[in-house]
Amino acid sequence: MVKEYLINSDTILWNDFIKGNDDAFKVIYTNHVQSLYRFGCHFTHDEELVKDCIHDVYIELAKYRSGLGSTNNIKLYLFKSLKRKIIKSIDSGGIFSSLDLEHLPFNYTISAEDEQVEIESEQIRLKQLDKAISNLSPRQKEAIYLKFVSDLSYEELGKVMQLNYQSARNLVFRGLEKLRESFPSTMVFFILLPNPH
Repeated sequence: MVKEYLINSDTILWNDFIKGNDDAFKVIYTNHVQSLYRFGCHFTHDEELVKDCIHDVYIELAKYRSGLGSTNNIKLYLFKSLKRKIIKSIDSGGIFSSLDLEHLPFNYTISAEDEQVEIESEQIRLKQLDKAISNLSPRQKEAIYLKFVSDLSYEELGKVMQLNYQSARNLVFRGLEKLRESFPSTMVFFILLPNPH
């Protein structure tokens, strides 16, 4: 029988997993595989590569589970692992060998599916916002995505993007400022309403 896990029980779920509980592993997979896929597809249009990298992340989790440390945020752990896998996979030509993360592609566009918007007028505004987002740098797009779509805190965002807390806040702020310049509407704030954490 599969153990029931509370939404905010990442620590318990992770501890059960690293102790060898296969049901905990299934819950981790089910809870995060779709968000990992969406996140990965922002780095490359090669969907098969993203799927392969996600597969590798989960295979390595299962293989090395007994040696893994603790975590209270499984999503953050998986996002960081997947990002490393994708960079390694697309870096066969040594493009990012100097860890020039500023030029790592991150293709983020707002879609009606992301925001679950069904009203036609809102879809039109989303298209306008999508156009504004296309003017952001890849790093700004990734930061906006992690902060407002994936709902990570600035500290967590910084860990995924290898930034300190203040740099993470600054990157999001600069992205929002750029959005305000090219899309001067309160719609930006209804869609990308910042969390206080």
